[in-house]
Order: sequence, then C-alpha cells, then structure tokens
Amino acid sequence: MDKSALETISGDPGAFLQKLDLVTRRALFVRVTRQELERASFLDERLGMQGREGFWASLGQVGEIASALANDSRAPCFIFHIGHCGSTLLSRLLDTYPDVLGLREPVPLRDLAITERDLGSPLGRLNQEQWDALLHASLKLLCRPFSSRQQTVIKATSSCNNLVGPILRHESKAKAVLLYQRLEPHLATILKGAGGGMDALQSAPARLAFLHDFLDDNTLRLHAMETSEMVAMGWVAELARFHQLMGGSSIGPRLLLLDFERMLADMPNELTNVLHHLGLSDDRDPERSAKQVAVMRSYAKSPTHGYSPGDRKHDLDLSRRTFAADIERGMRWAIRLIESSPRLAVLRSMLE
Repeated sequence: MDKSALETISGDPGAFLQKLDLVTRRALFVRVTRQELERASFLDERLGMQGREGFWASLGQVGEIASALANDSRAPCFIFHIGHCGSTLLSRLLDTYPDVLGLREPVPLRDLAITERDLGSPLGRLNQEQWDALLHASLKLLCRPFSSRQQTVIKATSSCNNLVGPILRHESKAKAVLLYQRLEPHLATILKGAGGGMDALQSAPARLAFLHDFLDDNTLRLHAMETSEMVAMGWVAELARFHQLMGGSSIGPRLLLLDFERMLADMPNELTNVLHHLGLSDDRDPERSAKQVAVMRSYAKSPTHGYSPGDRKHDLDLSRRTFAADIERGMRWAIRLIESSPRLAVLRSMLE
C-alpha cells in the first residue's frame, strides 16, 4: 500500500478494519458508513463484501495507521458473553442512547482471540510483543469515532472471552459487561437452535482447555461428551472464567456480571445499571422508551422480524419439552462436576 492510500485510511473512520489475516500477515480495510455499522448484526462476511471498496495493508502498516490517529480520552466499552444470551439485544438497546455506536462481533477480535491461545507456543504466528502491538492498533482503529461525541461499544463474539483479561489490562480505563444466562435456559436455548448450537460445539475444545487449566485437572475428555454435555461444559468454563476475572483486583471493579433473565425481568433498572457501569450518558429522551419497545419486540439479529419476550418464552417451553432428556443430561453433567470441584462452588446457585 502506498503512502497516499495509508493517509486516506488514516483520515477516514469509514475505512473499517474488517479482518486480520495472520497467515499472510495482512489486514483488510473496507469502506463502510456509520449507518451500515448501526444496521449490522454481525460484522463478518454478512456485512456484504461483494462490490465493496477494500484495501489490504501489512500488519506493520496497520500499526502505522493506528499510530497516526489521535489518542481518544474516552474509555472503550465492551460486551462479552457466553453466546445466545441476549448480547445482540443489549447492544441494540444501548444504540438507542445518544452518540453510542455498537459494533457487533468485529472479526479482528476473533482473529486476535485465536492467535492469543497460541502465544508462547513454537507454533504461534505472533510473539507476545507482536500480539500486544496488534491488539492495541486494532482496538484503536475499531474505536475511532465518526463524530467527536461518539462512544463505541464493542460486542465480541462468544469465542473471544479469552480477550477480557488482556484487553482490560492493556486498556486501563476500559469497562465491560459479562452477560450470561443460567444453565437450564442456556441448554434449552442452544439445543433448540439449528445444528444444536454449532458455534457452542466449535468452541468446545478451547473451553475445555481453559477448564483443564482452571481446575488443574485434564481428566475430562471431549470425545466422551454428548452434545448437551459439551454445551454444559462450555457454560461451566465461561462462568468459571467470568468469576475468575471478577476476582481480579485490577480489573474486577471494571466488570459487571449480568444475568440475561434478570435483565429481561427488570429492563429499565438493569439498563440503567449497565449505562452507569460503562459511563454512558442518559439524556432522558422521552422518545427513547418507544425506540426500546420496538427493539424489544423485534429479533435482535434480524430486526425486520418480530420477536417478543413472550415469543422467547414460547420457544424455550417448546425446547424444554422437545429436548427434556438432553437438558437433564447436561444439567446432571454440570452438577457432578461442580459438586466435585471446590473452585466451581460459586456456580451452584446459577444452574436453574
């Protein structure tokens, strides 16, 4: 990429960092508008790449572009979650507040999460210093504003929870919401999905590796688990990770653990708690309630389709009847593990 192209990308917040290619050590920037980012439920290939203007840059040039940007005094905000637990809904509700721009599942964070797991390995594509620099540059580029008042709230993919610690240690003012749901509704939610929750199954090896390290016990075997047991294992792993992070003296106070069921039951108060935690302003716009009602009555991942809390309850009740044996199997697996592991005792009250 020549100097003029670098300057163009540096000066244009619409030149969006779409993905990192660690194999070829390049990054792809694509031209977007703020409105396209606001509408997008996912910022992967579903953003619509065909015919879109794009620019490839080396990873070194990514650092140069980020270094040319002014430092933003505002703390970045994040939503991390266990998957299928209302994170897109929360992101869209926050979008109704002034100057908030939600970025939902940007691919560079997924690329960084994959690479982070190989740090220190002879097979890793980056060393720690290179990875830290790329994390810093990526966050700076993702958070650059379209306007001086904009606050970016990044909702990560559920497979990116290994980034919570590194991001909050790197960004000293960053804050995050850790969103989850209790195990029984989580199993009902995942099992009713197409493919039995394929993303949960794909994330299972990394989650089991974390659980082995957390428990200092590698006797659990993925090949011995049924689908519902893998889902339960992933839930245990992520909730153990969240509680471990909450107990960290340096980052714990900057994390808010939020139960999705509790959020649905008391949306106004829980949303206010999220705003206060993230340091976002509420201008008490009387029209916002109507906007939020519209969000609550639509399917967050496809807002043109209606989907209310009542519809969700209907779907969960149907799943509980259809997959009763599988849900019970997953619950039993988790209960046995939690009861046999003192480090997991805090999860006992979060099962049903």
